[in-house]
Amino acid sequence: MIDWKKIRAVIFDLDGTLIDSMEIWREVDEDFFARRGMRVPEGYQAAIAHLGFRECAAYTVRNYMPNESEDTLVEEWRELSMSKYRAKDGAKYFKPRAAEFVRLLRETGRKLCVATASSPKFYLPVLEAGGIDGLFDAFVTVEEAGKNKSFPDIFYKSAEKLGTEPAACIVFEDNLAAILAAKRAGMQTAAVYDAQTADLHAELKKEADEFVLSFGQMIEEMKREG
Repeated sequence: MIDWKKIRAVIFDLDGTLIDSMEIWREVDEDFFARRGMRVPEGYQAAIAHLGFRECAAYTVRNYMPNESEDTLVEEWRELSMSKYRAKDGAKYFKPRAAEFVRLLRETGRKLCVATASSPKFYLPVLEAGGIDGLFDAFVTVEEAGKNKSFPDIFYKSAEKLGTEPAACIVFEDNLAAILAAKRAGMQTAAVYDAQTADLHAELKKEADEFVLSFGQMIEEMKREG
């Protein structure tokens, strides 16, 4: 369980934690194939879920679009995904009660940070759409930290920017490697449920201080803590 009495700062991942990235990419896939007069092929999303942009482009060209270039597909996906993150109605991508939870933490005087692999041109518009962009004291990207989230650097940097000792921080994440890295940084950890990481839920429950099925659960827990 989380020891809220020790927590003075909260560090959030974005994709898969505060927002439902699966929904964004489902829409991207629908738009992408619709431009070609096609439906999303059965099993397509499951087949590409673990792939990066370049690998996904190779798979798509090989199986569905042999006359298109991988570079063109990658650029199109970037354009489509940016349009989702920058959408005026981007609040719809937030997980239920996620924005409410962020506001509650702010009301209790905790410092807040977003630690993400995304870039400002993606994360700032969607946070603004959710009405919570101004609630965060700091933002840290993996590019700024110099290492990906399997290393604790991004979490140390977050604590540094917040002026808080690592032991007084908690990290909300959906990624197992990031949870383990935050633990190595000496922080409490909360693993957030996301359907995309279903095969890792047992391990996430084992490693994190708490497994968060919903932000409503967190809100009620904090209210009980007083």
